[in-house]
Amino acid sequence: MDTTFEKFLVWIDGVGGYLVCGQSEHQLGQAIADTDVSIPLRGDIKRKHATIRSVDGNHVLWPLGQVHIDQRRIEQPVVLNSGQVFRMGDLVAMKYRKPHPFSATAVLEFESRHRTFPWSDAVLLAGDTIVMGPQQRNHIVCPKWTEDVVLFRRLGKWHCKSKTKIQIDGAACTPNTQLLGNSHVESQEFSFSIEAL
Repeated sequence: MDTTFEKFLVWIDGVGGYLVCGQSEHQLGQAIADTDVSIPLRGDIKRKHATIRSVDGNHVLWPLGQVHIDQRRIEQPVVLNSGQVFRMGDLVAMKYRKPHPFSATAVLEFESRHRTFPWSDAVLLAGDTIVMGPQQRNHIVCPKWTEDVVLFRRLGKWHCKSKTKIQIDGAACTPNTQLLGNSHVESQEFSFSIEAL
């Protein structure tokens, strides 16, 4: 199986599901048949409503349809700041959060009832690391875990590491163990699965 996938779902037992987009450009639009947007949303928005690009460690929001940031309509590209809420159309609202000081990964949290298709609780605009665990600064907060788990990308392939002993697809995890597009990761206190899209 190909190990260089850029878009995948992380299903974490007892926590939720998260859409991970590892490209440098992300199009947001309506979840309809044959859509080619990287972040398809169930909501009353345009087929291609906005683009978020990674530029020099920042994320720049380009409006293609009606977009408001903190209640102000934007017509030109805007660099997103952590904590800002942007709204597409009249109802689809998301909060941009860049929680971890040592990671370029950002999180898009839903402020409205809308979700992606397939369903996810939040969207991660992935840099080279994703930190999951009990701390509030993590990209995915897992309150019952005692240790962080880091997904990291090296030479286009995703890997996993933690201070706790973990298994990937039934084998002990080493620094060189790659995550596959259907990998299952577990320890004595948690388990999660990867589903490449």
